[in-house]
Amino acid sequence: MSVQVVPVTTKAQREEWLRLPWRLYAGRKNWVPNLLMLQREVIDRKKNPFFEHGEAELFLAMRDEEPVGRISTSIDHDHNRDHHERTGFFGFFETEDDPEVAQALLTMAEHWLREKGMDTVRGPFSFSINEELGLMVEGFDEPAMIATPQALPYYGELVEAQGYEKAEDLLGYRWDVQKLPERINEAIERTRAVPGLKVRNANPWRLRREVDILLDIYNDAWQENWGYVQVTQKEAAKLAADLRLIVDKRVVLIAEVDGEPAGTVVGLPNLYEAIHDFKGFLDPIKAIKLVWRLKIRGPKQGRVFLFGVKKKFQRTRDLYGLPFLLLAELYEGAKKGRYEWCEESWVLESNSRLNTLMPYWGAYVYKRWRIYEKSLVPHVLVEAAEVVEAVEPVEPEAEADDVDDVEDVAVS
Repeated sequence: MSVQVVPVTTKAQREEWLRLPWRLYAGRKNWVPNLLMLQREVIDRKKNPFFEHGEAELFLAMRDEEPVGRISTSIDHDHNRDHHERTGFFGFFETEDDPEVAQALLTMAEHWLREKGMDTVRGPFSFSINEELGLMVEGFDEPAMIATPQALPYYGELVEAQGYEKAEDLLGYRWDVQKLPERINEAIERTRAVPGLKVRNANPWRLRREVDILLDIYNDAWQENWGYVQVTQKEAAKLAADLRLIVDKRVVLIAEVDGEPAGTVVGLPNLYEAIHDFKGFLDPIKAIKLVWRLKIRGPKQGRVFLFGVKKKFQRTRDLYGLPFLLLAELYEGAKKGRYEWCEESWVLESNSRLNTLMPYWGAYVYKRWRIYEKSLVPHVLVEAAEVVEAVEPVEPEAEADDVDDVEDVAVS
């Protein structure tokens, strides 16, 4: 029987959509499902702040009345306003190893977005760039990490077969917790001595206020990154509520200069390490286990979730070593927390300055996620536009500005 793609409209369909990965990933040693209670909130239009500035639809691929694939489509109106685009996204892509299923899912996503007036599709985004994103293309046998998508090895080939091309790669670095090399100690100590500079741990009892500070740093340091969209206050508040149980102040650091937030590095314990045997469900007994594993025994793995310095402080000569100082303080906190290694993700492949910095930390790439895109404009129109562009007069190029050689450490 052929594949049919249907919109998800009922509670039963939503549960089928959410639980499909349990069958697809059966037998894969490192696959860990996120808690279903959290996944339900992500797709809940009343609980996910994305729906205040975006819209989305969920679809199931069915064969013989059994689900064989799933996908989401979404439009982030903030993204299109800020980037002057008409771009929509696909996400939550899961499928059997079957080109027919993949084609049916992606064709439906493209049709939905064309009907909404979009001329480009990009993804996977679940649902926006400020949530989980990217299709894993390297690192399938590595441990699952908090708030990063997992995938089956054949997904990339299925997507590319439908005409999708790489838009950007996101890198995951692994750092085995160790002291930073001696050769950068001078930069660290010189920066530490700057008058008015203070590096402190986050206060978990004032988490909402601390998240506002992190949001201020993020929206400044990341604003020039590929695909950047400002995080809203409600999205930040939701993030604070989600992280309240697991935050570890020892690996959440804020640098301030004369009281002004200047930079941050935010580490998170790997929730997936603590829930690896929960199968996506949380009950009172598992809740006790979770608290014990996170707060008493402590996880061995973590993720560097944010790492950045505000633009004005990147250009302050006395603070050129601030990224290294933040990493040095992270090392001390990770050592106290008995962490053994962490993942730094996602680092844009195009962020050459940060990718140059990472080896100084002793970190190396061990995972890779890919963002794909495809034009939704018919080829005949694209070719016509290219002809018009070819005959238009070309203005002389302006002389390029000098490029500042100060390290840019913003990471997305």
